[in-house]
Amino acid sequence: MEKTSRFYTLISLAVIGIIALPVGIANIVFGYMLGDSPCTSCWSLRITMIVIATSALFIIRYGLRLKYVGMMLIAAAYGLWNAFWHLGIYAQLDMGQGQALMVFNLHTQLWAGVVMWAVILLFALILLFTGPSLQELAAEFKGQKYRKLSKLDGIAFIVFIVIVTSNAFQAFVAVGPPPFTGPDSPARFTLNPKYISWQTGLTNLFSDPSWRGPMGVSDPDLASSQAPGFEFNNNPADAPLVVNEALNIESKKVLDLPLNSPINGLRFNPKNNKFALVTEDWGLYLSGITLDSVEKHFVLDHLYFPVVLNFVGVDFMGDNIKVMGYNKAYITVKVDDNADEVAGFANFYEGADQFTPVERSMFQTVRAKTSYVGSFVADEKYSYAISVPNNLNPSFILIKQSNADGMLSAELTPEIGSGVTLKEKRTLGELYTTALAYKDGKLYAASKNFNIIVVIDTATDSIVDTYSFPSEIKNIRGMDFVDDALYVVSYQDNKNMLYILK
Repeated sequence: MEKTSRFYTLISLAVIGIIALPVGIANIVFGYMLGDSPCTSCWSLRITMIVIATSALFIIRYGLRLKYVGMMLIAAAYGLWNAFWHLGIYAQLDMGQGQALMVFNLHTQLWAGVVMWAVILLFALILLFTGPSLQELAAEFKGQKYRKLSKLDGIAFIVFIVIVTSNAFQAFVAVGPPPFTGPDSPARFTLNPKYISWQTGLTNLFSDPSWRGPMGVSDPDLASSQAPGFEFNNNPADAPLVVNEALNIESKKVLDLPLNSPINGLRFNPKNNKFALVTEDWGLYLSGITLDSVEKHFVLDHLYFPVVLNFVGVDFMGDNIKVMGYNKAYITVKVDDNADEVAGFANFYEGADQFTPVERSMFQTVRAKTSYVGSFVADEKYSYAISVPNNLNPSFILIKQSNADGMLSAELTPEIGSGVTLKEKRTLGELYTTALAYKDGKLYAASKNFNIIVVIDTATDSIVDTYSFPSEIKNIRGMDFVDDALYVVSYQDNKNMLYILK
């Protein structure tokens, strides 16, 4: 019986510990004394601790039964998820930024996760080192349906009732009865009715059909698959910007190259008269100026860290080639006839003997965090991309990454220059940039929607000119300048079409 007595003593102490310390201190010290008021998620964490303590009290009263253990573990598992989900909201912020009180310079949601982890660990240790046998547990009941409580057990129940009642009172004052819910960012706790306001988040909950919240963005437009829910218009007259000049098709041809999927980006290197083509399914292909054969290629293992989703752009950067995925992750490689195929195994399905990986990284953005990109280009100082609209965010954000250190340099929506007209009640977010080129300090951003090219001066970050390209080009995927001609690739009618515009 000694093991049984020790077991229930430790469980009672654990109940007193979780209720009196994290729940009690948060309620009495943080709440009543310091004015801290929990947000919705913090209330959920506090309630989870109460559920854990309730499960332990059932064990104290009715014995160690699997259903009580199961309820405790489910609550602790949910609490761990909630705590680290809550922490993740603030983990992306700068040092010291966050919400509510801190303990040892750490916000309370992290400590809630520590409590949940401790519940699982300590309960496992109690069972491992003091857990009585089933026969000993059964013998203690002596035919009764419930245990006779010790003084310590009684104290555990009293502490539980007092603290939970106090929390219920605080919750009613701060949150209110249903359908009111705790706000995301509550004001400090007060008993003065003048400053108490009850809020509800249920309206937003049911008006937003995506359970992924701001991360529930739709897939972007690719060469072979149109962006879901997005209807493209190839008529430049309907564009949100007035077109200043129209480009015409000088020639066109089908690119009959042995590629693994449709072309999703193009770049020309005037230093050696070579083209780099990227395909939707993670292929990079190098070709001569006539684009009639493939000289070298690789196919990326896109799941190696960081994950690089389908290629949308490429550029030559000195002796290296940088290839961008639509999730703003990229790989930089170098052509190497003596490449170590074994060393390149992790990065390449094909071409590990022809290319050496130099860097694999990503743009880490703020304004464009929940947006994808559909194109990419670089100059000597910066790498550029432009966000594409999605079901939650119709944005047009120019992203600049420093080539020197790979850090974010700017994120902005370009201003409208004096020579450009934005139509009334229209926005740049209607554009869908799927091709980018750079020439003489200016970016040329081609929108598949409305067949318009906007020219952005990189010195002033403003749109200084607009061009249209023929409606015959229905699915522009890449473009670049070759001398004074503009080479454009469009995947349509199941073919990679090359158009030369003048």
